[in-house]
Amino acid sequence: MTHRDRADKGRGPTISSIRSDTCVVITVTYNSASTIAAFLASLEAEGDDILRVVVVDNGSSDDTTTVIRQFVRDHALDVVLIESTNTGFAGGYEVGRKALTSSEAPILCLNPDVVLRSGTVRGLLEAIREIPNVGIATTPLVGLDGVEDNASRRSLPSLASGSLYGVFGRLLPRRWRYNAGTRSSVTPSRLPSGTAYSRVEATTGALMMLSPSFRDGSGPIFDLDYWMYGEDLQLCRDAQRDGRSVVVVEMEPSVHVKGVSSGWPRSPASHRAFHDAMATYYEKNLRKSAAQALLVMSAIHLRFLATSLIAGIARRSSQVQR
Repeated sequence: MTHRDRADKGRGPTISSIRSDTCVVITVTYNSASTIAAFLASLEAEGDDILRVVVVDNGSSDDTTTVIRQFVRDHALDVVLIESTNTGFAGGYEVGRKALTSSEAPILCLNPDVVLRSGTVRGLLEAIREIPNVGIATTPLVGLDGVEDNASRRSLPSLASGSLYGVFGRLLPRRWRYNAGTRSSVTPSRLPSGTAYSRVEATTGALMMLSPSFRDGSGPIFDLDYWMYGEDLQLCRDAQRDGRSVVVVEMEPSVHVKGVSSGWPRSPASHRAFHDAMATYYEKNLRKSAAQALLVMSAIHLRFLATSLIAGIARRSSQVQR
């Protein structure tokens, strides 16, 4: 069951009258009250390049929807708020996609804990418009500490890299991680504006603009077999299979405040979803034989049990310290 709040108050053009130089933003919120106002403010600053913002709230238990409504009352940003049950990240995007009535505009998938740097949307639109066969465009993200988010530019997991990271996690030397944030040694290409861009294998679902020729809004944006985690990697692999490139537009980075919804340690449900995503990605992309599948699935299950124990201890320790 969903409830749509036309918070736009009738401002701005309709979806059916979009221009080719604008995009539609979709974001999925869950207990995002601490970041959503700054997120919306950064979108309003990019308003000339944004047709509409569709916010799907996945059943927040905090003041997320109240903050959104208050922001919309006080600002001119064109927002559609849809209150939904929690169908996961990919499911939330499917709810948002169904609220669109045109497939002509690029879709900007954006987490509610991102604060965009000025000019980001225009740079992404230029990339989508000018780079042949582009499927996904992103820009760098940094945390509150100013360190680049490794997920902005990463490799697609192989069985070897995924297994090593699954076993050793952050103990694994950075150069061996699939999400090491590696940069290409090839000299970056440039857009007509002079802005450089680099091709990567994969990026993060926290900030990705999709070309209408790759995802035209007529079908799911993210693979609905994923509940949370992994759907962005799957989308990048789908782009690769479709002959599309994934590019990073080398602009000043936007800020990504990570862990707002899932927390740290992850909640039990989030932790379960993380390991389910590992299994789903393997089955869809890396499975070679039944024997191999049995070994890999057993390893994922054992990792889930071990890390659940560690997370439980950390969670109890944190509660005691309070």
